[in-house]
Amino acid sequence: MKKKVIAVLCAAAMTLPIVSARAEYTENDLKNAIQEAIDWKNDEDNPYYSIGTESSDMYIMALNRLGWSFDYNSYLVGLDGIAAGYDERHNASDMQRTALATSAAGGDARNVGGRDLIADSTYYRDSVSPMDKEGVDGLSWGLLALDSGDYNIPDWALRDRNEIIAGILSHQNTDGSFDNSIYSTASAICALAPYYETSGAYTVVQNQTGYTMDISPQQAVDGALEYLEDEQEKDGDWGDLRSTAMTVIALNSLGINADGDSRFDERRDTPLDGLMMYQEKDGGFSNDLNDEDGEATSYALCAMVSQLRLMQDKSSFFRFSVNDTVIFATPKPQTNTATTKPTSTKKPTATQKPTSTKKPTTTKKPTATQKATATLAPKKTTTPRGTAEPTTKPTVKPTKRPALVGPIEMPGPMPSFTPSPDANEKGAGNSHSINSGGDVVVMILIPIAVILAAAGVVLIFLIKKYGTVNEFISSISNNKKQNTDNEYKAKQHRKTEEHERFKKRGKFREHRKINNRKFK
Repeated sequence: MKKKVIAVLCAAAMTLPIVSARAEYTENDLKNAIQEAIDWKNDEDNPYYSIGTESSDMYIMALNRLGWSFDYNSYLVGLDGIAAGYDERHNASDMQRTALATSAAGGDARNVGGRDLIADSTYYRDSVSPMDKEGVDGLSWGLLALDSGDYNIPDWALRDRNEIIAGILSHQNTDGSFDNSIYSTASAICALAPYYETSGAYTVVQNQTGYTMDISPQQAVDGALEYLEDEQEKDGDWGDLRSTAMTVIALNSLGINADGDSRFDERRDTPLDGLMMYQEKDGGFSNDLNDEDGEATSYALCAMVSQLRLMQDKSSFFRFSVNDTVIFATPKPQTNTATTKPTSTKKPTATQKPTSTKKPTTTKKPTATQKATATLAPKKTTTPRGTAEPTTKPTVKPTKRPALVGPIEMPGPMPSFTPSPDANEKGAGNSHSINSGGDVVVMILIPIAVILAAAGVVLIFLIKKYGTVNEFISSISNNKKQNTDNEYKAKQHRKTEEHERFKKRGKFREHRKINNRKFK
């Protein structure tokens, strides 16, 4: 027995150095993976073919924060047509993402296709549809769009920054998540990160419980991080690439290293390991470890660029107003030298494979590009309430220690019916007239009144007969008991009769046997 124990301890001691040697990703590792993903996008997913989608818009954001050369002007022309087609039927987050892509492409989000996307998707959105109609994402991405360019909010706005922050906080559940979603929780952290240390408490009504509570962005973010820590899987990811990529960006926005924080790598792989697990051999990323996907590759690029920016002490990913691109020199082909990642128990990721000798084509334009035609030019729309556009160089309003705000009502379009001027004159010919509505109400109320009157007559009769309602109930119970007793007696009587018949049959048989003996 002692020999077995010693053998087990020796085996554990031999494997301990391997387990403890956790390999971390270097800048060259990330740059190689980024280069491969961009090459895959250029070959397989031309962004001009899907302008206005998450796949293309997130890709443009990644290229901007990477400092990569691209024909951004042509992309802006396509965004003009996309912005002109937005209305209340579209989610607010779609408009906000287009505003972010416009800023990333070097445009002005306050003038896209002749409309102010910042106003229409954030502080004036409630005029046509509630900003949080789709949940917390409409509020989180709205705050990201506002802060990406440090846009001012006018006095006539339907929501200011404090009200948007309070709306985000009201969507947090008791377990720390936002709307029970990993992706939404990570997006909310990205939005609240700039206010983590500067804002005070907000008085909000929690949507999940209906309780009124005081909570600060710092408390909300801390609870959200605990939720993400609990939900992280052993591979380091959160079930799918989209959620994992947004979580990496969220951690970086707080200054947390997604490849070395003890909260997210204890007894499991790191979030960056979980992200790189989705990279395929040809450089693209898949959302569910299956086939490469353009949207998944764009989200993965954003996350890798965000991690690279953290390693180079640059501003957070969505801070487009700060022009501090990363240093991205051409990575040299790696060989099996000291740059190779050490052996560990982690699953091999795409960054561990040798890079191709192909040089990054930074100035190469996507093949078969199609510039938007003149038909994409939208019609110019008026700005909300006829106000002038904000100044070209907006200043940031201080958000430190905001005033407490109470429960916020979410205004929205209130449908109303106004009868036509000749509705009362025509009367019967109008199926939506006020008179026809009254007739329907009367037809419904008459049967209800008859039923109530009949119930009252029956109640009066029972009270006169039995005196009180209690006596009526007791009489019913007594009748039931009596019926039960009668049934029991009847059953006993039937049993007695069967017993008597059995005895008579026995006596008859005995008597017949005796008679048979006599005759014999």
